[in-house]
Amino acid sequence: MSGDRSTVRRGSALPTVAKLGIAAACVLGLAACVTPQERHALDQNQCYAFGFEPGTDGFAECMMGLHQQRAVAQANSNLYWQAQLAEQNRRREAQHDLYKVMSLQRTGDPRFPVCGASSDGGMDRRTMTWYGPNCRAR
Repeated sequence: MSGDRSTVRRGSALPTVAKLGIAAACVLGLAACVTPQERHALDQNQCYAFGFEPGTDGFAECMMGLHQQRAVAQANSNLYWQAQLAEQNRRREAQHDLYKVMSLQRTGDPRFPVCGASSDGGMDRRTMTWYGPNCRAR
């Protein structure tokens, strides 16, 4: 039963991360369509709508708060996309490592062609040999 719960937790965490990423992307997308002057005017209108009078300390704090929220959203978005890229790189490296092992295991097996530049895998720069999913090392 505890395995089911952890699966549920993991399953519900992914949508939350996705929602945060989408929200950050929307905020950044909308921010990209607005000039800094327009954004400043929108922030002023928002702070005024909150009940702060221009020229007061409360108004200045409101403006700073909106700026900080935007900066945090940008930083969160950057972290999200950096994590996505790092995960893609980890998966690609794991796949290439698997291809290398598979190619080495097939060494000398005439049923598979010798790996070359046209192989899907790539070249192991350490050993200067080609590898791939459907070929063999020499």
